[in-house]
Amino acid sequence: MTVPPEAPAPGSGQPTRAAWVARTWDRIPTGWFAGILTAAFLTVTAAFGGLAQAAVPPLPALEPGDTHVNDQFALTVERAVLIDELPEAGIAVEPGQRVLAVVLTAENVWDRALPSEGSSGLRAGVRIAQLDDEPAAAIARFDDTTVSPYLQPRVPAELVLTWAVDRGAFADGDEIEVVLRDLALRKGQLVTSGEYWETPITAATMTLDVTDVGAGADAEEPEG
Repeated sequence: MTVPPEAPAPGSGQPTRAAWVARTWDRIPTGWFAGILTAAFLTVTAAFGGLAQAAVPPLPALEPGDTHVNDQFALTVERAVLIDELPEAGIAVEPGQRVLAVVLTAENVWDRALPSEGSSGLRAGVRIAQLDDEPAAAIARFDDTTVSPYLQPRVPAELVLTWAVDRGAFADGDEIEVVLRDLALRKGQLVTSGEYWETPITAATMTLDVTDVGAGADAEEPEG
């Protein structure tokens, strides 16, 4: 008859199973623990349908006359017109083109004057979805036709933003989508200095009906 070996007595110098596990555990690099826990988390998550992406809130859909406020401007988009030409607003068209004009009121809400033109001004914050990423060709004041005006703090100004478009691209009653974009303020460091606005991000949209005023001579003067 074979006699099973006796279990080592405590303190006999032979490691017990518990001691062996403890020593083995101590040898595992600490960085492995994060990987083990991550793998376990992903396994459990997959069992419940995987990682669901966080819901992205829809962009505000404004109505004509609504005001969108960001760190630079309070913008109130009013109307859109199609006209044969509008040189007073600083835009020139070629044969086969017309002018698409968007009228809006802009109030500078920052603490110093801001340009209407340029990559850090109002021009960078307004787009027409149907015209891809094309900025306005010109910006002028509605009251005195000053082209590329600077906007003083807390002084609202009614402006005309214009694009040259192919004749037939738009017609009376068509809808366009105005896209309003917010810019972030950056402060220069190391090589650059000063403050500047950059990284436009779409913040709101608005649908406008286009009114075709033909040559414009017989159109009624808009209220403003």
